[in-house]
Amino acid sequence: MSLRGEGGERLRTFQHSGQTFVLGEPGERYSIHIHNPTARRVEAVVSVDGRDAISGEAADFVRNRGYVIPPFGSVTVDGFRTSLERVAAFRFTDPEDSYSSRMGTPENVGVIGVAFFTERQLETPRVARREHAEGRAKRAARPSTSAPGAAAERSDSNLGTEFGESRMSSVTQVSFTRESPMRPARVVALRYDDASGLRARGIEVFERSWRPASVEPQAFPRSRFAAPPPDRF
Repeated sequence: MSLRGEGGERLRTFQHSGQTFVLGEPGERYSIHIHNPTARRVEAVVSVDGRDAISGEAADFVRNRGYVIPPFGSVTVDGFRTSLERVAAFRFTDPEDSYSSRMGTPENVGVIGVAFFTERQLETPRVARREHAEGRAKRAARPSTSAPGAAAERSDSNLGTEFGESRMSSVTQVSFTRESPMRPARVVALRYDDASGLRARGIEVFERSWRPASVEPQAFPRSRFAAPPPDRF
């Protein structure tokens, strides 16, 4: 999983204290790129700031359903899904303006997660199980039971993700029966913040200059002829 900018470029990522952090900027639109490196179809349940990217409910990978990714394929999630044709774009914003905060869960702002489920093998189809899975998908469309405005501490991130402008992003519904309905094969998470927030965690966001800041560049240094660099002979 990685976050991509508007031009498709991968946003800068840092490893720190066993976690993955992404550098974002207020107002920047981003998407979540998810790759399936396996030879089997997988279902990817996406969580943004603790809210499900499809239903908008409080994230729950058992109850909510996700995007089906073909073998060795990938999918790009552009926003919170509002229909089969459109999404509300992901944009970095102030935590107070984030979708999660406005829906009453400010404590989860600043983290993105994906839970991966493998598919039950087709040689042992079970109609009852498939019908149960479809019923679970319908139940996932119910309104959230979280209480907007409930007292909760906000997270320590300087950025959140807003429920942005409407964008075209068409999908179709397909059947998918999980190999293990309640236990994902893998859960991946990353955190994001702005430059000041990452620096506060001890992450060196900007590379230090190779020369002291007090030294200004000189147009005519005191050298009569060009000398080879130290690693040349």
